[in-house]
Formats: sequence, C-alpha cells, structure tokens
Amino acid sequence: MKKIFSALLAVAIMLSFCACTAKKETALVISGAEIDTEIFTYFFHRIVERPSDYGIDAEAKDKVFKETAIQECKEYLAANTRFAAEGLKLTSAEKVQISEAVNDLWLRFENHYKAIGVSKQTLTKIRTAEAYEDRLFTAIYDLGVENLGAEAIIQNYFYSNYVSFRNVCVYFTKADGSVMSQLEKNQLLETMNSMREISDVQKFIDTASAAGYSSSDSVILKKDSGGYPDGFFDRVAAQSDNTVDIIEYEDCVFAVFKENLKDKGESVYANYRSACISDIYSAEYQQSIADYTAQMVVDEKGSINKIVNKYL
Repeated sequence: MKKIFSALLAVAIMLSFCACTAKKETALVISGAEIDTEIFTYFFHRIVERPSDYGIDAEAKDKVFKETAIQECKEYLAANTRFAAEGLKLTSAEKVQISEAVNDLWLRFENHYKAIGVSKQTLTKIRTAEAYEDRLFTAIYDLGVENLGAEAIIQNYFYSNYVSFRNVCVYFTKADGSVMSQLEKNQLLETMNSMREISDVQKFIDTASAAGYSSSDSVILKKDSGGYPDGFFDRVAAQSDNTVDIIEYEDCVFAVFKENLKDKGESVYANYRSACISDIYSAEYQQSIADYTAQMVVDEKGSINKIVNKYL
C-alpha cells in the first residue's frame, strides 16, 4: 500500500508539473493529482458522442455524463499510478506505436480536436495511459508459458471455447430466388448425409466439389461469437474430431468436418493466447480498477461545469 501511495504522489507531482508548464486549467484534483480541463474534455466529449459505449442511455441527465467522465479520469490516473507502482516501463516499440497512433488521429481529426480544445499532447497522454493499462494487465496475468499451472488454465480455456472445422453450407433457396421443392430438398439432404462416413479432410473437400459445392477454408470459431446460427458452436463442439455432422436449419443445411484443434500446432494456440487471457481475467481486473478508484477523493473545480454546459 505504501508503494501505491508513493507512486500516486509521484504521479500527482508529474501531472501537476505538466499542467503548470502547459498553463492548463485544472478540472479535477483526484487524491492530490491535478487533472486538467483537456483530459476531462476528451472523456466527456467521447461520452456525449457515444453514450452507449459507456452503458449510458442517450437521454441520460447531465449528472450521469459528468460522473462517468470523472470516473474515466480516475481510471486514467489509476493507470498512471499503478503502472508507476509496479515499476513498469514501456518499450521503445510501444512508444513508437503510441506516437504513430496519435499522429494518425491528428492527421485525420486535427480540426475536431482543436474545436473541442484537446491538444495533440493530451491525445498522447491518453494513448500512453491506455498502453499502461495493457502492459499492467499483461504483467499481472500473463505469467509466461513457463508457469505450468497458469498456462494449463489458459490452454484449457482455449480448447474448451474454440473449435476448428471446414463446412459446406447450402441454402434451400435456389439461384433464381425460388424455394427448393421438397424433392430437391430431399436430394440435397441425401447428398449431405452421404458425407457422414468421411473421416479425411481432403476426401470431404473432394466429395463436396464432386457434388458441385465448395467447402470453406479451415475456420476457428469461438463460443458465443457471431456469424453462425444459434446452436451451431455447441453442435460442432459435441462432434468427435475428424468426423462429419449434418446440421439442418430452417433455411439451410451445413455439412461440417470437425478438425482436431490441437493438431494445428502450438502456433495457432499462441495466436489466441492473449485473447484467452483477456477473457479469463478481464472481469477480475476491471473489479480491481473499480476497487482502486473507489478509494480516490475527488475535488471538482468550477471549470467542469463550463465544459458540461458547453457540450450539453
């Protein structure tokens, strides 16, 4: 705890120094750290523009928008503070990425940011805090592949929540827009069902082609992701590897060849590993941020209401 408060003091001094050198008006003082009007304006304007991104109804009252912007400022400060407390540093590559991202934003939206009173320097601060969040999350939850216990949790999540397959999908509507007759539909289903005995992916591809249908490339699908009908993932997940299942819906039918995800090699798992860590631990991390920011003391300055009144 002492380390955290020492870091908070260091961040407060740093932020206060930046605010003084730039002669920017203070919007908030949060646990001793000054947050200037540009930082508050950035968050407040984003919330006003896209309230749904923050779980806010578009008809919400001014107070809700302001309180949400204050919370964003607290989280911005928390990112700076916790990053410093952990003794972390951004790499040169990460700093370059921040610079390039800010330059791109400024190139496209310079007039917009100038109009609302947000400088390029402030954009850099925001992007840096976001990079701090990403690095902090990784430092806490990515313990490396050498930690066998932690790695087993991640691998189990991946192989339980992703499936790999190829499929042939045919709609019961013909090219001219007309619906297949029952006879045509029965013939199609008979062709599909004849593929059930296939246990080799190349034979699946060749059989589909011989019947006049194209099979998809290999697909890796996450549970609860979009793009496929309800129940599709669960049905494929229940299949044995290297088998074909026929999944019929009201308007179409799928022939699905399930591949063995582990057979695709460690490189495939490695590509999804970070996403899995995020899925597993994001809720816990967000709660830690909420707990941390709940302890912060906020002193609002009069400039806040000027900003609120300007954009609402």
